[in-house]
Amino acid sequence: MINDGQKLAKAPGRAPESDGEHASPLRWRILRILAPLVFTICAISGAVSYYLYASEAVEHMHDDHQEMMDIVALSMPDAIWNFDNERIHAYLETLSHHASVHAVRYFNHEGELVEEIAKSGTALDPVTHSKPLVYQNSLVKQAVGRLELESTNAPLLAARYQGGAVLFGIALTIILSILLMLSWQLKRYVMTPLSKAVRRMRQLEGQHATFQRIPPVHSREINKVIVELNKLGGRIFNMMEALRDNEERYQHFYRDTPALLLVIDDKGTVQDASEQMLEVTGWAREHLVGMPFHALISSQNGKHIHRISTALRLGNACNDLVMTLNCQHQEDRQVQVVIPAANGSQARGTMMLLTDITELTRTQQRLLEHELIDPLTQLPNRLSLNQHVQQLIARDAVFGLLLVNIDRFHSINHHLGPMDGDLLLKEVGARLKECDPDWIGRTGGDEFVMTCDINDLRPLVHRIQIAFSHPLLKAGEPIHLSLSMAGLQAQADDESPSRLMRLLELTVVDIKHEGGNQYRTCVRDSALEDGEPLFLKERMIREALTMGWFRLYLQPIFRAASPDLEAPELLGAEALIRLEHPELGLVPPDEFIAAAEKTGQIVEIGNWVLEEAAVILCEWRRLGIEERYLSVNASVIQFRDQGILHQLESLLERYPIHPSQLVVEVTENLMLDSKDSLRYQLQAIRRLGVNLSLDDFGTGFSCLSYLHDLPFGILKVDRSFVMNVETSRRDRELARVIVAMGQSLGMQVVVEGVEERGQAEIFQAMGVHAFQGYLFGRPMPQQAFETRFHANADARVSLLKAVRSTPGTDNDPG
Repeated sequence: MINDGQKLAKAPGRAPESDGEHASPLRWRILRILAPLVFTICAISGAVSYYLYASEAVEHMHDDHQEMMDIVALSMPDAIWNFDNERIHAYLETLSHHASVHAVRYFNHEGELVEEIAKSGTALDPVTHSKPLVYQNSLVKQAVGRLELESTNAPLLAARYQGGAVLFGIALTIILSILLMLSWQLKRYVMTPLSKAVRRMRQLEGQHATFQRIPPVHSREINKVIVELNKLGGRIFNMMEALRDNEERYQHFYRDTPALLLVIDDKGTVQDASEQMLEVTGWAREHLVGMPFHALISSQNGKHIHRISTALRLGNACNDLVMTLNCQHQEDRQVQVVIPAANGSQARGTMMLLTDITELTRTQQRLLEHELIDPLTQLPNRLSLNQHVQQLIARDAVFGLLLVNIDRFHSINHHLGPMDGDLLLKEVGARLKECDPDWIGRTGGDEFVMTCDINDLRPLVHRIQIAFSHPLLKAGEPIHLSLSMAGLQAQADDESPSRLMRLLELTVVDIKHEGGNQYRTCVRDSALEDGEPLFLKERMIREALTMGWFRLYLQPIFRAASPDLEAPELLGAEALIRLEHPELGLVPPDEFIAAAEKTGQIVEIGNWVLEEAAVILCEWRRLGIEERYLSVNASVIQFRDQGILHQLESLLERYPIHPSQLVVEVTENLMLDSKDSLRYQLQAIRRLGVNLSLDDFGTGFSCLSYLHDLPFGILKVDRSFVMNVETSRRDRELARVIVAMGQSLGMQVVVEGVEERGQAEIFQAMGVHAFQGYLFGRPMPQQAFETRFHANADARVSLLKAVRSTPGTDNDPG
């Protein structure tokens, strides 16, 4: 590590400067600034003065010319009247002798040029003066001609050049004198004192015991600088002392700390390492320093390298990365990496803290195995079963599930005693495992559960029956066991581990009532599930409301008139409720909706769904999506005491949503309620601007006149009219009648349960408004919905194909 004091004292690659190097550049920079300034001032002053002088000289010249012409004009007319040509010529010669006169011309009284005397060359800035010639005596006054004089500035220009040269010499002398004076003053009173101050400040580079203060000089201004330098030098000296102390403490902490520390630059190169890091990894410092950090990471953690490199380059924090550290002289270690955010430059190195979690990981693994493993038989327990079955369901796998229960085990256990009874259970588990199931676990007591391929269910039962045809020897006597076995074919739709186990357990109970010792396939009869106590489901619903286990899944609804059924236009979605139990996994609605209606909890569930729907609509509006609607299902119980009406009024007051984006779906069974009360609530809801949809049309017993009397805007055709529309002419005609009836009443017809393209094409030809079904999209979590349907429109075809493979349900009471 580099000592910070050394960094301040000596900059790399730069030698100390001499006094002259300190003083000369500054002095000459000042002179380079002042010299042009003084020269400019002198030049401007001289130019202005000379210009005024030249203008005055020209004016005097023209005045002289005018006076000369006035004098000549007094005598020359007499010579002209007497025809004295010699005198006339003499007058003209006298005028032309002046250096500033270029030409003299005499014109007679008729304007004809009589005589001209002109100098060679061209006149410079010529000005022509004219004067009439008049002869006058006591008897006669007559114009006898005109005199012209053309002037030139050539003599004045020559005089200007001579004067300019003299002025330039004077100005140059003044400038040089001023600069020499300034240079001497700067050196004596500024540069020399500052050079001495700088030499004194260099004591900070050494290891002096105290700071030697800079003595004052004769300049008051420089003394102010020296006072501040003395204050600054004292503070820097104290800081350097503190830095040296901190460096010593840092070296002690960094090198001797028991933590695994690395210093890495922004390019990912190791610059230093703590002693503990070297000891744990077995690397020598000279080998470790200079190597890229990813050489220390196992290849199986390559996905973390890019994240760490980006964090080092940008100076961002990087936490909670677990990876395998390559070691030289011992087994590789599991470490957790933490990189703090850097405030300055990362070129000098960023600290990387690695925590050895090898033993912690092993301990956690042992605890996890203990949590998921039955301690008696060392087979997976019920919690492990729930996880395993949930994973199979999530993969849309169709598999066989077998529950094995020992007949009359209570009597056998009482006869053998607890210890031998436990040994018997261990041997039963081992013998069942030898029957080669895909997975086996003990769910408690004398129950064992196995999974297998659906086609291997009965062969597995046969192998178990053969395996237990031989007795088990315990406590010195043979024990013949008979087994009650229940099996079923698990399906992906509407299944959960709790429901599957409930079916198996109820079937085993029936087998035991008939004497046991047989195998039976479970019958999927809702009557079997009614045996579960209502209070258990009520408690689960109450916990779900309290703990936040409910989730909204969204099933997309598309415009039927879209020209391309592979990528139709999205109109909205239906909100379907799910319960994600921490142990039982995803619980489908048919396992708790009926119980919620019996206990009245459906009102709380319905209010929760409406609140979540309002939040989703607010988010859509924030994203600029205001044409998409969201429909929610309402139960009959929610309409009692106008509960749903009050809830909708409250939502529209509290959330900035468009009422038309919210659709309330009710089933035909709602019509069996009080007609007057229902009509009032539905009309009041419609006046709020909320749309109403009649769901599962055709499956209830209501009067068709309700469609005319009640303000439904959407009619949803039940999936029972869609399933056979391709193969059954009767179903197709019935569907056509329903669609036509809805359209004649001005309602938008939505077809749900569309699973085949042929079904969609038939209903598209009928002119329905929208489609909903597995063909276009299964119900999906809200986050998945937002991700897929906020994507670029060019990717919609591939996204829709992915939507069709998403697990979920269409005919959902939620």
